Amino acid sequence: MNVVVPFGFFGAGNIGDEAMLQAFAGLIAHYHGGLRVWVASRGPSHTARVVPSFKYYRAFGFDLRRRWAQHRASGYALVGDTPIMDILGAWPLSEVAPLVCAAHDQRKPVVAVGIGTEKLEREQSRRVVSEILAPRVQHWSVRSERDKERLVSYGVEVERVTVAADLAWMLAAVPSDFGRKSLAALGLEGDGLLVGVNLTNEEFVRAREPRLFEKAGLALDALIEKYEARILFFANEVREDDNFDAVANRRALACMKHRERAILIPNHYWTPQQMLALIGSCHLTIGMRYHFCLFSALQSVPFIAVKRSDKLEDLCWDLNWRYGLSLADLSEHALLEMSSDITTKRASIIDCLQERVEMMRQRALRNNVALETLISQACALSA
Repeated sequence: MNVVVPFGFFGAGNIGDEAMLQAFAGLIAHYHGGLRVWVASRGPSHTARVVPSFKYYRAFGFDLRRRWAQHRASGYALVGDTPIMDILGAWPLSEVAPLVCAAHDQRKPVVAVGIGTEKLEREQSRRVVSEILAPRVQHWSVRSERDKERLVSYGVEVERVTVAADLAWMLAAVPSDFGRKSLAALGLEGDGLLVGVNLTNEEFVRAREPRLFEKAGLALDALIEKYEARILFFANEVREDDNFDAVANRRALACMKHRERAILIPNHYWTPQQMLALIGSCHLTIGMRYHFCLFSALQSVPFIAVKRSDKLEDLCWDLNWRYGLSLADLSEHALLEMSSDITTKRASIIDCLQERVEMMRQRALRNNVALETLISQACALSA
């Protein structure tokens, strides 16, 4: 049976995307070769290195492999990410809806596996979900109960939604040896609290908090002064466009007084395991990206989530995690208060975090409900 993953955001520079793809490969492996998977990718050579068990075609432009995948397709799966949102504008719904319609026109079943949702701000977006996606997607497995509530409010039948978890929760923690060696190569030596930081520079973030980087700079300086901390700036999204992490990190660094205590981690397209190892070398992380925070949890590193969107709010809610700040609430005082609490209660916090990670890992296995639906629908159509 051939499964096609047509939403081609993989290979575009986001390390969290490849983490979801690796975890999806783990789900597929349970079928012992019975499922062959074709994936649309914006960087096929990169995704092939990260997940060699799948076949790839270019998400855009002419590619005969896309035609072959579509010709051989038994069914289609929207895998991971947050396809139900409009905070960035018309995309991603403008890309997802035509893909779902094309699969439906082929009379092939479509499911969504381990996806997230956000509150839709535009009436047109809600119509796309209710009139185009809801009738055509046979089943949805989602990250959280809140995702299910949103989908149902947009017109998806409640029985077609399974609450699972983000696929990346299925990844195993890794030793931090690679991270320590990489940091040593950058000249990081000596004691002091290592604080990993991941910021974004998206337009909607700048609109909501125009002073984000000034506030971040003051807060990070305060951590340095209190703990003799070293600040490690990470890019979980490695594109150098103005909206992304490398630019955000440089802007925050420029606002710091103690810039000599900060290091920009090279903006490489690390594998998920390399990024996990780097994060595992930290004592604490502060993150604006969902998977950067998730990676911290997997590595038993307490994190402070800067909740730039619904997905970060949902993550903290799902984990019953109180170390999160809205963009408006990010401040020197708030960050010091949370970091002090984490430092004081570190052992018990890590024990609790490990319990919650295991809970999420077990929930992530429920994503197979959507896959089983796809298989049964495809078999029924081919009978």
